[in-house]
Amino acid sequence: MRARLGINNCFAVKRWPRPADWARIVRDELGLGVVELSLDLAGDTGSADGGADVVSQTRSALDFYGLRAETVFTGLAAYSLNLLMHPDAVRRRAAAEWYLGVVEFAARVGARGAGGHVGAMSVPDWADEARRAERWAGLRQSLTGIAAAARSAGLDYLLVENLASHREPSTMAGIETLLTDGDATHAPVRLCLDVGHQCVPGTTGDDRDPYAWLARFGARLGEVQLQQSDGLADHHWPFTSERNETGIIEPGRVLDTLAAAGAEDVLLVLEVIPAFEQDDAAVLADLRASAALWKTAMTERGIR
Repeated sequence: MRARLGINNCFAVKRWPRPADWARIVRDELGLGVVELSLDLAGDTGSADGGADVVSQTRSALDFYGLRAETVFTGLAAYSLNLLMHPDAVRRRAAAEWYLGVVEFAARVGARGAGGHVGAMSVPDWADEARRAERWAGLRQSLTGIAAAARSAGLDYLLVENLASHREPSTMAGIETLLTDGDATHAPVRLCLDVGHQCVPGTTGDDRDPYAWLARFGARLGEVQLQQSDGLADHHWPFTSERNETGIIEPGRVLDTLAAAGAEDVLLVLEVIPAFEQDDAAVLADLRASAALWKTAMTERGIR
């Protein structure tokens, strides 16, 4: 099995917003060559002037520091929205148009894939069986259109993330209905598997087990997002000695499970989200510890 270790640059939100600053940290502080671009740092990618400026600055920083941006991710700002499952049809159409812009932005910065959070149902829609089915069918239809745009833009795949609320794509069975192999006119829809999101209220068994998710989807993943978690909440903790004592995510076990599942080439993305009030130097120390732990586990297994 091959694996590439990178990091989502969400750690830089409100701290190091300029591409040149977070790019230096990724290469020089963490020793990584792959970055996932969070849209939280991209600003107004939809405007002609703003979008062009973001693309230019991002590509310049990536080139200068020798980094690869393999994916573009929706981020926390978008996660506060219902997007493709909003109860209002006008808002759903607006979300689909926004996603087309995300696809275009990803292509312009040279990424291979884009996506993440695709939608959340409202409480009333979820409670009504007919409307729940309608929203889910609409989500699948919207993803088909976005996958067509992704193929046209030259992306290799579209990402759908497993999330931590029962009104979002969050169970194995639900995720399975969204994934596709793609065809000549549609990019594949692949899973972005977050190993800290198996804390969905009301779920049991394998749906609560990150290693069961890795075993089931390992051979057909788009990427694995890495956070330390106790399995009780979506913490996005770093992989520090303190957090590892109570955390259930063990790098070696994750890598071994992926290999046993038949994974051949895996993108591993650290997604550590520090508190805004945390000391900046402590944030960097946590990120360094996290990257070092995963690099050690990969080296021990001869994974490059």
